[in-house]
Amino acid sequence: YHPVGSEDDDYDLDEAISDAVDELAREGRGDVLVFLPGEREIREAAETLRKRHPPHTEILPLFARLSAEEQGRIFEPHAGRRIVLATNVAETSLTVPGIHYVVDTGLARIKRYSYRNKVEQLRVENVSQASAKQRAGRCGRVASGVCIRLYAEEEFNSRPAFTDPEVLRSSLANVILRMKSLGLGTVEEFPFIDPPASKAIQDGYALLAELGAVDEANELTEIGKQLARLPVDPRVGRMVLAA
Repeated sequence: YHPVGSEDDDYDLDEAISDAVDELAREGRGDVLVFLPGEREIREAAETLRKRHPPHTEILPLFARLSAEEQGRIFEPHAGRRIVLATNVAETSLTVPGIHYVVDTGLARIKRYSYRNKVEQLRVENVSQASAKQRAGRCGRVASGVCIRLYAEEEFNSRPAFTDPEVLRSSLANVILRMKSLGLGTVEEFPFIDPPASKAIQDGYALLAELGAVDEANELTEIGKQLARLPVDPRVGRMVLAA
């Protein structure tokens, strides 16, 4: 555990990552996987690392918006040391080969629905203990590995054990729309493993009513049936239908 800012307020995350990579270089050969919350943070960290590390060190970004060709570079054979800067797409979605070391910032962009603003937002939050353990497990798959966490052990122990299920942090409007179109019954009676709160259900119905997708009995209208066939957020779909 190497907590950032515990001693020097001017010591930022990029410097902490660079110092952690330097420390791991002294441990021996092997590639490094660094977990960061988003694309902007990846680009900033890459710039700092390129200034401090020799030219033969290959620095590769990895996030969902990259093309398949760019993402595929991490699977290509290489000489020398490689540092992969990734979002949580590298937690479970794919396995980066050759990783001996992990640097975990303990942060991720998590999608949450704002009941006040009626929009889903991507906010930078601390990852859960389960996610942190999953990240640590990315190293040591081909040999013994080391994971450096850029936060305190006490902070790790105080974090929630698991990430909130997506159904508990998303708008239910789309869920309700799909369930009704597929004849799966009401969302209130569906046997979710983690049942959503009644407030979230009411908010979902209210949004669909505002869009004209359900009537007073909360049954699908003709507009609702058309929206259910569009693979987009109901609000975006309503704009498409109105265009």
